[in-house]
Amino acid sequence: MLYGGVGAQVTSRQTSSKKIDHEGRSRTRELERRLNRVELMNQALWELVRDAAKLNPDLLEARMKEIDMRDGIKDDSISIIPLRCPTCKRVSSSKNWKCLYCGLEFDRGAY
Repeated sequence: MLYGGVGAQVTSRQTSSKKIDHEGRSRTRELERRLNRVELMNQALWELVRDAAKLNPDLLEARMKEIDMRDGIKDDSISIIPLRCPTCKRVSSSKNWKCLYCGLEFDRGAY
């Protein structure tokens, strides 16, 4: 019985693959739901601020471009930037919002 366990191994791998696929699809749906909620909140905030401050949509667009270009690359995203710690003067990534060397937490602004 040379090939006796092969069928069971294939079935087991197929089951594992289906489970991973299901988990991936479930995670994707959850992330899409969360992104939709963030988009809704962002739109609501913009409309509240715009109406309260009588802002022009062109100002929002200009500010978005300014923020996008802070890293020198127009890519419609906020990039991770190096931050110099005011305490130890060493450079850490804005991804952490904390100095990797002395532990000081950086000001995140709105985020």
